[in-house]
Amino acid sequence: MEKNSIYKDARLLSKYISLTIISILFLLLILITLIGLIVVGINVKPVNADSNEQVIVNVNPNTNTEMLSQELSAKKIIRNATIFKYYLKLNNISSFQAGEYKFSPSMSPRDIAKSLETGKVYLKTAVQYDIKEGSNIELIAGILEENTSISRESFLKKMRDQDFVKKYQKKYPDMLTDEVLNKNLRYPLEGYLAPSTYQFSKKDVTIDDVTNEMLNETYHTTYKIYKENGGFKYTTNYEEKKITFHEYLTLSSIVESEMKNVTDKSRYISLLLNRIENNPQIALNSDATVRYANKKETTEALSDKDYKNDSKYNTYAHKGLPIGPICNISDETARTTVNPPETDYFYYTTTKKGKILFAENLKEQEKNRDK
Repeated sequence: MEKNSIYKDARLLSKYISLTIISILFLLLILITLIGLIVVGINVKPVNADSNEQVIVNVNPNTNTEMLSQELSAKKIIRNATIFKYYLKLNNISSFQAGEYKFSPSMSPRDIAKSLETGKVYLKTAVQYDIKEGSNIELIAGILEENTSISRESFLKKMRDQDFVKKYQKKYPDMLTDEVLNKNLRYPLEGYLAPSTYQFSKKDVTIDDVTNEMLNETYHTTYKIYKENGGFKYTTNYEEKKITFHEYLTLSSIVESEMKNVTDKSRYISLLLNRIENNPQIALNSDATVRYANKKETTEALSDKDYKNDSKYNTYAHKGLPIGPICNISDETARTTVNPPETDYFYYTTTKKGKILFAENLKEQEKNRDK
C-alpha cells in the first residue's frame, strides 16, 4: 500500500512539473510574441513623423528588396532594413518603378512601399545611361561623356586619384581592400563599376553620384555572390589558398572578356584554375589581357610587340593572375566563376565558325586546331 502511495505521489509530482514547464513555455511564447509585436510596431512607424527632410533614393531596374532596404536604412528613412524587407515580402512587393524618388523620415514603411510599387513621389528621369558587362573604365568614361555633363577626362582623372578611391574604401572596406591602391594599377576601381541601367532625376550629375551608384551595385551583386559562397579557394603546389575578392574579380573579368556563353565560361574558368593550381609554370595567355595592356579594341589585331609588352596586366609576359581586373562582369559570370566545375582542360582554341573547343593536352589541342 505504501509503495502504491509513493508511486502515486511521484506521478502527481511528475504531472505537476510537466504542467509547470508547459505553462512557463507558454508564458515565454506569449512574452516573445508580445516583444516581437512591440518591436515590429515600433519599426513600422516613421523614423521621425515631424521631419520635413527629403532624401533622394535612386532605384535602378535591377534593384532588389535587400539592396533597397539597406539603402533606405543607411539614409535613415526606415528604422530597420530586415523588418522592411519582410514587410515587402509579406505584401508581395518585389518589383519597383525604376527611377529617383524623394522620401522623408516622416513616411511610414507602408507609404514608402506604396510609392515604390506605384511610382508615386517619383522624380522624372533627366539622365539615363547603360553600362554593359565587359566594360572597362575608359569605355564607361565615354558613355558618361555622351549621356551626362561629366567629361571623359575629368572622370578618368578621378579614377586615377587614390584619395578619391580611399573615400570609397571607408564606405566599402570589405570590398575595396588596399589591393586597389597598388600603384601599378591603371585605374584602382577597374572592374568595380557594375553593369546596369542607371537613372538620375537631375541633369548635373557628379562623378561622386555615378561612382557611388555603380559601386553600390557591385556591392549588392558581385560582392554579395562572392560572400554568400564563402569566398573562393584554390590549391597550388598542394597548398590551399583563398582568392581575395580583388583576385576573384580579376579572374572573372578575364572570363567575361574571353567567353560569351555559360558553358564556355564554366569550362574556361576551370582551365584557368587548372593552370594556376596544377601547373603554375604555364602562363594564362589571355588575349584579352594583352588588349587591355596595350589599350586595343577587340577589333584591332595584336602584334608580336603587343604580346611582349611587360605590363603587369599581360598574362603572356607574366605568369599567374594579372595585377587587377580588366573590365566589369555580369552576375552570370560571377556565379559561374565562383562555382567552377572540375575538368582536366589546359588548352582551348576557336574554330573558323567561332566555336570554342577545349583540350586536356597538346595532342588534343592540335586536333582541335584542324577542325
